[in-house]
Amino acid sequence: MSDISFEFNVPVFAGAPETGSKEPTHRDTPSYEVLDWSTTRDTIETAATLGFDAAWAPDHLMLGRDRAEFECWTLLSAMAGFTDEIDIGSLVLCNDYRNPALVAKMAATLDVISGGRLQLGLGAGWHEHEYNAYDWEYRDGFDRLMRLDESIRLIKRMWGAGDTGASFGGEYYQIEDAPCAPPPVQDPHPPILVGGQGEQVTLKLVAKHADIWNTDVFNGDVPTLVRKIDVIESHCETVGRDPDTIEYSWDGHVICTRDETTLDRLLELMTPIQFEESYQDRAPIETEADAREYFIMGTPEECVEAIERRIDVGVTKFQCWFLDIPDTSGMELFADEVMCEFT
Repeated sequence: MSDISFEFNVPVFAGAPETGSKEPTHRDTPSYEVLDWSTTRDTIETAATLGFDAAWAPDHLMLGRDRAEFECWTLLSAMAGFTDEIDIGSLVLCNDYRNPALVAKMAATLDVISGGRLQLGLGAGWHEHEYNAYDWEYRDGFDRLMRLDESIRLIKRMWGAGDTGASFGGEYYQIEDAPCAPPPVQDPHPPILVGGQGEQVTLKLVAKHADIWNTDVFNGDVPTLVRKIDVIESHCETVGRDPDTIEYSWDGHVICTRDETTLDRLLELMTPIQFEESYQDRAPIETEADAREYFIMGTPEECVEAIERRIDVGVTKFQCWFLDIPDTSGMELFADEVMCEFT
């Protein structure tokens, strides 16, 4: 099982409940009370020291408590400077927030200065309030996905062109003789991760373009993973691609503890979860049994079992939101007694 990768989701926002509330501001970081750079940096450095394979930053601007959040690409650039071996990646970069030709150049530069440690995660975008606040046009979902399709093709073309220059004439994006020198150092290019769930369009884009597919925190239960992976493999057959060339990643919540009080406290903080409109086919997460369908949680032995169930259906990358962060005891126990079972 040496090909299994354990990765760290960076707390770029605080998600603890606001004063007077019991509901987390954001469930990815429900124990993080006030965003603080030294605290966030410490967790990244701890993850690197513990042997996590990658550190991923989400690309949003106002999701956290007090609407405070670190910008993704600036953070990744800083991470490249104060880490040495851990990969760095965007989970996922919103296609509409930056011009894709510029993203190609930015990514090539970051791959060079990090020594080939970049993984580029891309998505079509979804957070309409953010679009409105920052004056980006919020288009319908199909339009956003078609723009993502063109962006990935344009980025790959620029990466392959180097100083020769690339041209691209799409419906949404056009470049002419745009160089990308120096090119990325990874061969043939940094891995491209595509995040999203839509079975008709998004997962077909995965089959066409992605090196890695990323689920989200509420699509990581085993039955859903089986269904989504089956859809991707069917699309691979349609587009003539070997599905074994795509990695599958699980992005989700982790509680690793031998202390029942800690487990109960974090579960009480996280539940109940009533799914939003886009997840109306899902029953609410209300009980510990419900949470175990979606989370990796419990003792190290129970975490190992939850991971093995996902490996059995094809997952090889585990991108973990540790729910006790900024307390690092959970991720330390996970590294000491869970990760070692898969080396």
